[in-house]
Amino acid sequence: MAEPLVRLENLTKNFPVGKSFFGRGRHYVRAVDDFSLEIFSGESFGLVGESGSGKSTIGRCILNLIVPSSGRIEFAGKTIFDKGKGIHLSYREMLPLRRDMQVIFQDPTASLDPRMSIGDIVMEGLKKHRIAEQAGARKTAGDYLELCGINRDLFLRRPGEFSGGQKQRIGIARALALNPRFIVADEPLSALDVSVQSQILNLMSSLKERLNLTFLFISHDLRTVEYFCDRIGVLYLGSLAELGSTGDIINNPLHPYTQVLFSSIPRDKPWLKPVWIQLQGEIPSAAPRGCKFHTRCPYSRELCAASIPLPEKAGKGHFVACHRWRELFQEAARDNAASDI
Repeated sequence: MAEPLVRLENLTKNFPVGKSFFGRGRHYVRAVDDFSLEIFSGESFGLVGESGSGKSTIGRCILNLIVPSSGRIEFAGKTIFDKGKGIHLSYREMLPLRRDMQVIFQDPTASLDPRMSIGDIVMEGLKKHRIAEQAGARKTAGDYLELCGINRDLFLRRPGEFSGGQKQRIGIARALALNPRFIVADEPLSALDVSVQSQILNLMSSLKERLNLTFLFISHDLRTVEYFCDRIGVLYLGSLAELGSTGDIINNPLHPYTQVLFSSIPRDKPWLKPVWIQLQGEIPSAAPRGCKFHTRCPYSRELCAASIPLPEKAGKGHFVACHRWRELFQEAARDNAASDI
């Protein structure tokens, strides 16, 4: 198998949430907890989970926008961060890598400077990295705007003159202008109307194939992830609950949390009775002992509260971190067999 473009090893990120008298004894929330992942060149990796599960934090750590607390991050064979070896690339050291790793933001309105023309917004990176100047930068920016569905004749207009979908197209053009290899798409559709989401998703899909892009696609919309991504990681309280190909995760979810997420999706065949899995409570602010999901899991037992489940291989490239997944899988198989009789 080819070497991964992005490799994360035991990544952890803690955020301070308070302090005691005289500022001592600060408390921390572990947003990302001992997280490991490999993303291969040319694939779209989907990261799903509830709000507060750590998805955006992982993306920002990869881009070196925030500093991890521990672990290791590698991009294209170069170490960006390694706590054990004391490696953390500075702003100047990161500049050559910035061209190859870009981001598409969740809110296209907030991500575009309202005082700049859309042409200047797209040209800014080209000039910063000295890829092109003046006429060359203007032509390149115009080409990428048109590639993303924005007429180059609108070059001098400002973001406020465009709709939400058009603003997101401008944001995508800005990300692509540097000809990157890797893009973090952080909820790129959630701020858009439903009618526009499919257009932007189709645009991103065609650009991925045309430009051979690699995506970390962060989303709440499970149907979108199913359409766009090659592999899916299910995140809960900063740790992977399940990892596998899109087909495995969609058609054969093994972790109870994954089953809960996908049972909430409306079925394509409405005449079939939906299978609802009830989930109690909200995602906790601090991880409980044992399995992180046991406080909300409808199948929890004493073992779940006593020890942390390690990821187990359930198939080729399919891993699940659950003490009871084999037992639950066998029960589901018996129920399916009985329903077929």
